[in-house]
Order: sequence, then structure tokens, then C-alpha cells
Amino acid sequence: MSFKSILLASLLLTLSACVVPPLPSQPAIPGSRLSGLSASTLLNELSRVAALSPEQRRRELAALDNERRLDDAKRFQQAALLEREDSVDAFERSLKSLAMIDDVDPRAHTLLDLMKKSLSARIELRQQTARAQELQDKLDQIKALEKTLQQRNTLPKSP
Repeated sequence: MSFKSILLASLLLTLSACVVPPLPSQPAIPGSRLSGLSASTLLNELSRVAALSPEQRRRELAALDNERRLDDAKRFQQAALLEREDSVDAFERSLKSLAMIDDVDPRAHTLLDLMKKSLSARIELRQQTARAQELQDKLDQIKALEKTLQQRNTLPKSP
């Protein structure tokens, strides 16, 4: 029985030596040939956008806004640029750009989902902060009104 297993192992090793290795220009993962964007491409784009100055980001975003049709890579670039802006409108536009991307591999899809969750959380945080500030302003107005009413009641009465 051990002779059969040794024979089988040597046969498999011999057959595996006959396999032609992929060319350097071909991706090593067969599934990535079927999908448009890979996780490494998206991560490289995020790091590139993070290294840009605010003026460079604005110029690139303006160039992307002027294009009529965006492919998935440019949509992701636009979303990454908008994510760096500091407004709820930019976050919402970034979410819309990410929602239109459909041709990605599974790892890249996970990255897109994380970005969407992050943007949604940032939008919600901004809305909650604005609501908290609004409530704090109302509370300050109520305290000021209460203080004036107390001062009005404690004024000495003239005879």
C-alpha cells in the first residue's frame, strides 16, 4: 500500500513539473482576469490620493467632473478624492460613485464595502453633530431666558 502512495506522489510531482508557468504579464490569480479592479489597484489609488495636496486633489476632481463617462477606475478615483473633502455633500457624492462601481474582484468588493460604511458613518456623525449643536443652541437660549426671568423676579420692588 505504501508503494502505491509513493507511486502516486511521484506521478503527481512529475505531472506538476509539466505545467507551464504563467507569463509575467498575466495575473497570477485566474479570477482577476475576469474582474476589472483589484484590491491592490484600489489601495494604490487610495495611497496616491492621500499623498496629494488639497490643490492637486481639487484639480483632479475638476478634471473628473468634466468627463462625460467614467469607467470604474475613474469612479473610484473620484470617490477617493471626494472622501478627502470635508463636507456631507462630498461624502454623499462619493457614496454614489462607489455604488456605481460593479466590476471588481471579491477583495476589492470588501474594500468598497468598508469605504461605503466609513462614508455612511461620517455622514451620520456630521448630521448628529449638527443636531447636537442645534440642541445646544436651544438649551443656551432657554438658560438665558431663565436667567432673565429670575433677575426680573428678584429685582427690589419700589415702595
